[in-house]
Order: sequence, then C-alpha cells, then structure tokens
Amino acid sequence: MFAAATVYAAAMSTKKQREKEQRYRRHGVERPRSPQIDQKQARGDEEPATKRGKRGSSRSSAAARPRKPVPYPTLFRALSRAPIFGILWFVLFRFILSKQAQDVSVDIYQALILTGVMIPLLFVTDTVTYRLSKRRGVPLGERPSDGWIGFPGR
Repeated sequence: MFAAATVYAAAMSTKKQREKEQRYRRHGVERPRSPQIDQKQARGDEEPATKRGKRGSSRSSAAARPRKPVPYPTLFRALSRAPIFGILWFVLFRFILSKQAQDVSVDIYQALILTGVMIPLLFVTDTVTYRLSKRRGVPLGERPSDGWIGFPGR
C-alpha cells in the first residue's frame, strides 16, 4: 500500500512535500495518484522491452552490445593524430584569424608550434582516458610489445 508512496518521497526535496508525505503515512491514507501515472504504467506493461526511447536506442540493447576496447596510449597514436590538428590550426590562422597582408610562412610557423604542443597533450589525454576506463571496467586494448612508444613494424 505504501510502497509507491515511499518511491515518491525519495524524489521529493522540499520540506513541505516531505511533511505532506509523512501526514499521508501517519494517518494511513493512500496517496492520491494522477491518471497520467496510471496510464504510463499501463503502457509500460503492454510495450515490449525492445521499444526504442526518445533518443533512438533502448538501454537494454546498448548494454548487450560489446563495447569497443579503449586503445593503449602510445606516442605513435599522438604523432599520427597531431598533423590533423596542425592542418586545422593552419586553416584557422590563414583564413579566419590572420590579416590578409600577412605572409603564409608566419601562419605555417604558428601551426607547427601548436602542432608540437598538441603531441604531449594528445598523449596525456589518451593516458587519462585509458586510466578512467580501467577504473570503470571498460574493455582495454592490449599494451604494445615496445611499451608507450608503440611504433608498428618491430
């Protein structure tokens, strides 16, 4: 009788609502229910478990699908992704932020400096992601045989 009332009491946060819930319990009065809640529960019982939610995927199917393992952080991964950021920096400096009279070599130099800064940042970001994934129990990629450098072909 009061099982549904205790569920609602946990969700309430104001003092007035808590006191109202205590009055219901003290006097043995069942809490009034709205018709919308009854309709939702009736629909929930009739709908199959595979029905998709608002975002397009159901939680049960997402939990059943195996997750892609988080790769081990290596310097090779950081070096292979840094040129992508270098090109983005160059485009940003050349076509959006720089003056038209400025030489191209200045923009290239700035992009190279920021690409060099991005290499350790990408490595640190990968390391933090890997460690957090290890704590959460997410599948992890195997450590390369040569350690943190990770260059293929050895």
